[in-house]
Amino acid sequence: MTTLTKSRRAHEPALDDIRRIFGLSEAELGDLFAVRRQSIDDWRRRGVPVARRATLEQIAGLARALERELIPTHIPEVVRTRDAWLGNKNILETIESSGVEKVYGYLHRLFSYSGS
Repeated sequence: MTTLTKSRRAHEPALDDIRRIFGLSEAELGDLFAVRRQSIDDWRRRGVPVARRATLEQIAGLARALERELIPTHIPEVVRTRDAWLGNKNILETIESSGVEKVYGYLHRLFSYSGS
């Protein structure tokens, strides 16, 4: 495998982690990045475009943080559950529309909520 091929595939584990942790299909993974499933296939073959790499790593970081903090088998349901704190959107919709920062704020608020 050439250095260029290794470089192109360097971000593939992040795509796989996001898909596995969030319980996404390839089409849903594409939706998360506002691209078609075919674009995800292209990313896997040719590498993730430079302009998308930071976003990919941010979303993968969020997925891995959720995997550490929650029961992993519950994550697919958690990321699909709407919440008033997210403007009646779910985590996946919030990532699509606003990015991960709003989700991190939501999770911080959720994990520090005392119920009083």
